[in-house]
Amino acid sequence: MNFRIFTLHPNLFQSYLQTALIARAIQKGIISVDLVNWRDRFGKGKHKQVDDKPFGGGSGMVLMVEPIFEALCQYQAVSPLFKPPKKDTIHTKILPNNSSFYQLWLEQIHTKPIKKVTIMLTPRGFSFNQQIAEWLTEFDELNLLSGRYEGFDARVSEVVDLEISLGSFILNGGEVAAMAILESVSRLIPGFVGKERCTSHDSFSSSLNYYKPEEEYFIGKRRLKKFAEQSLFMFEGQTRVKEQLFNDNLWLRDFAPQLEHPQYTRPEKWHNWVVPEILRQGNHKLIQNWRSNWWKKDQCI
Repeated sequence: MNFRIFTLHPNLFQSYLQTALIARAIQKGIISVDLVNWRDRFGKGKHKQVDDKPFGGGSGMVLMVEPIFEALCQYQAVSPLFKPPKKDTIHTKILPNNSSFYQLWLEQIHTKPIKKVTIMLTPRGFSFNQQIAEWLTEFDELNLLSGRYEGFDARVSEVVDLEISLGSFILNGGEVAAMAILESVSRLIPGFVGKERCTSHDSFSSSLNYYKPEEEYFIGKRRLKKFAEQSLFMFEGQTRVKEQLFNDNLWLRDFAPQLEHPQYTRPEKWHNWVVPEILRQGNHKLIQNWRSNWWKKDQCI
């Protein structure tokens, strides 16, 4: 499996990639890791700019959508869900693409399987867990987009497949999250761990208490069959499928109200997606109201 990490600080990965099982897996060709500094290659102007001030005011700088989009295009890593509007449209996206991409993946399992996935590492993403890690082993290529500063322009959400968070806390950037995902997925790839049974017995795994050949002698075939039927995953050939890996309703109800509002920076219009007018008017009372209620579907923008 190939991991491609888009980062503004590739040096953070040097010792990590040269240590222990990760280093051995790279040496044996079980995994490969590419580091892409999108500032160096796709930054704007003489100073290689990748961030700008947020519309509506506020502290911090926001990562611009244009350099990120160009970087993803270079590696054919733009989401198949990316469909810009044909005319100018106020950007109103609330939910990440996770559920839509997962359904697309399910639909194409037996016809044209999707072999790569692009993940934006952001506090607003769905919380990472073992079931997601197991599902990600179905792909040949994982593209991990590591944020920095105040976060991404909200329109970056349109060009990625998944938005993932490590949990309800904030890091300086997405690099540590990228390392965590790389490690949790890698150890599930055959050959990474010396004895593959070690990972099948891990806590939180979908195969926990699932069929284990040696247990047939003292548990019995009938009980083992029951364990299989109760497994979190349904098995279709060699592909593990979970019916509901990302729950949009729970995300909106329990998670969205805890999140900081979406951020936008220049350009004002990108691929016909336009920054919400409220953020461009300079009325700070309206801006504050929008920022406090951005996640509500009936929010006026």
